[in-house]
This record gives sequence, structure tokens and C-alpha cells, in this order.
Amino acid sequence: MTTFNVKISGRESHKTTASIAKILRALDAKYLMGDPNSSLILVEYIDRGNWVTEDKLLSAQHSSCLLMTVFVSDTVSGPNKEEFIKETFAKFNQLIGDLHKDSYISIQQYNASSYGSNVSS
Repeated sequence: MTTFNVKISGRESHKTTASIAKILRALDAKYLMGDPNSSLILVEYIDRGNWVTEDKLLSAQHSSCLLMTVFVSDTVSGPNKEEFIKETFAKFNQLIGDLHKDSYISIQQYNASSYGSNVSS
């Protein structure tokens, strides 16, 4: 299972959240070997007035920011992660527009046997 914690600047939008989920599910299956039906995606919207980069409020810079942490199994290979990051930034630039250079994606890996879900038996 892949878990995505996404923080983006701007106002909450269900349409944008749905687009983000669609993008991440597709890229998860393509690069991270995830099952799109079991991906967990959390999207938080941060007001540009509460986001500071380069010692300035993001609202004064007229740009957007993305901070994403992705949790995946340790079975995912390095080249796939690099391609995932590259394509994710491209897709988010199209969706949100004008991503600040201080936008980041971090992929954290865990041992495949060290997680579980709340599935009834």
C-alpha cells in the first residue's frame, strides 16, 4: 500500500483533490508498483499567507508550493522513484501551475512486512 501526504498551497477544492487523487493513483501504479485501489491519499490545503519560503510569504511571490511525503514498500527501486518524482512535478505544474522551486517530494520506504490494515477477517 502506498500512502501520500500532500500539502499544497491554495484554497480547498474538491475538484483539485479529485484530480490529485487521479494523478497519484496512476503514477503509483506506473512507477511505485502500488495498487490504485488501496492507495491512501491525504490532501491538505495551506493558505499562501501561512507558507513562507525564501523568507517571504508565498502570497507575496504569486506562486504555488507542494510538499509531499510518500510512504512505499522497500521493494520499490530507485529509478522508479526518480521517474515518479519527475512526472509528479510535471503533472502538478499542469494542475496547479507555477510551482515554486522550493516544492518537494520525499519518498520514505518501509519494510514490506511492517505494516497492516484494519481489515476484518
